[in-house]
Amino acid sequence: MAGYVLRRIGGAVLMLLAVSLIVFALLDVVPGDAAQTLAGDLASQEQLAAVRRELGLDQPLLVRYARFIEGVMFRGDLGASVVSGRPVAALLAERFGATLKLALAALGMALAAGLLVGTLAAVRAGGYLDLAVMAAATLGESLPSFWVALLLIQLFALRLGWLPVFGAGSPAHLVLPAVTLALPAIALLSRLVRSCLLDVRSADFVRTARAKGLGPLLVWRDHIFRNAILPVITILGLYLGHILGGAFIIETIFAWPGLGRLVVQAIFDRDVPVVVGAVLLIAVIYQVLNLAVDLIHAWLDPRVGHEAI
Repeated sequence: MAGYVLRRIGGAVLMLLAVSLIVFALLDVVPGDAAQTLAGDLASQEQLAAVRRELGLDQPLLVRYARFIEGVMFRGDLGASVVSGRPVAALLAERFGATLKLALAALGMALAAGLLVGTLAAVRAGGYLDLAVMAAATLGESLPSFWVALLLIQLFALRLGWLPVFGAGSPAHLVLPAVTLALPAIALLSRLVRSCLLDVRSADFVRTARAKGLGPLLVWRDHIFRNAILPVITILGLYLGHILGGAFIIETIFAWPGLGRLVVQAIFDRDVPVVVGAVLLIAVIYQVLNLAVDLIHAWLDPRVGHEAI
């Protein structure tokens, strides 16, 4: 087990180096830089050149990248924002808490609703409830999140006036962005839970349990549901990483002060240290979640552990 974890960590370090270099290269070829943001549109070429020298932006790409990696690996320093001058780690820490709150709220909604709806559909497989759930799930996976967000704002904020739209001043501000993020996951989880439960329900060990005289509740709880939960755990881990690293549009629409909104603004400002630091944080989150999911699989099903390790 320890060797497997060390191999995964080594692979993650190589992946993080590759990701950081790609982000540096992409931002370098995009027109404009942070010097233009700081100096303003009316700045002369001499003024822009002076700002670039002060910020070190006149150095070659590989020199700037090597300086960044040196700070990360030997000092644990992600550098400072070239726009605000604040440490990147402090900026990420401030915004990550808001994104984590939003992600956990959306994940909780998705888990509760997805398990309930998917289980009901599996129990009533082939019936009207099953057909309605599958139709609603297909529709929920097809609708763009930004369009759903605008519909929710129009209905619950503008027409009914029940919920606020922008900011994070109260728990009510959390509802609309969390629901927007949770709806696609509810659709996905309900379909996945239904499919897994139906597959396990026809297994030989389930027929054996019924033949022994176990009641339907015990069969579903101890034999069907427990063995069908592994794919759901995988999806939950990946979805949490998706929210933490990819809720840029939703955070921007609802003006949620999270990590995604910080990255969007940093991209507009060409603030390379902030963008690279945020991307590295998101990549680390994905790696940790993937490793956690694999270890949970190995714990729940020893056969998975032996095959992976």
